Amino acid sequence: MILHDAVQKLRALTSGMGTEDGDLTYAYRPEKHICQFCHGSCLEVQFGGRVAEISSTSPFSAKMRLENLYDAPLKSPKTKAAAAGALTAVTGFLMLTRKLCPCPTVNFEDCREELVQYLEGKTVYLIGGDIPKVKQALFQEEADIVVVTGDALLDDNQLAEIDEAVSLNKEILYIGPSWAGISALLGKKFWCPYGT
Repeated sequence: MILHDAVQKLRALTSGMGTEDGDLTYAYRPEKHICQFCHGSCLEVQFGGRVAEISSTSPFSAKMRLENLYDAPLKSPKTKAAAAGALTAVTGFLMLTRKLCPCPTVNFEDCREELVQYLEGKTVYLIGGDIPKVKQALFQEEADIVVVTGDALLDDNQLAEIDEAVSLNKEILYIGPSWAGISALLGKKFWCPYGT
């Protein structure tokens, strides 16, 4: 599973750096907006002074050490969101990614239009939330590109679809700040042009 692979890559990358002793602080922030391609509420994650904001269907508030993430089972939407948020915040701290939060809402329309333009002429298989105005394939085998939103991180069936896309050697585009850390760690193609 891609989420587990990213956690293990972070563990290997930071081995001996002392980051495992760092605190992750999670806060439910319902007043903040999330990426337009996701559902749920804002889960804010802080690590080493860096703040990430991702979407979660089970937001919560807590504090834990980074090392607790490394062997976590990642079975529920809550633990998956915790891992995705931690990966984005920690890769931001390590300066592996600069996109830690969704774009301001004034950029939503530009982002959406640019994404539709980028996908123009391609048949798209969507995993996660819907994206209007793209030509969609019913099956992955028929798609030119697979587009994955942050919602897919929280659902076992959709994570399995990502594994299927990888096994089919499909071009995959991950969109939104929920994927920032994972994409940075695993070298995946990432879309979030106006993220902050």
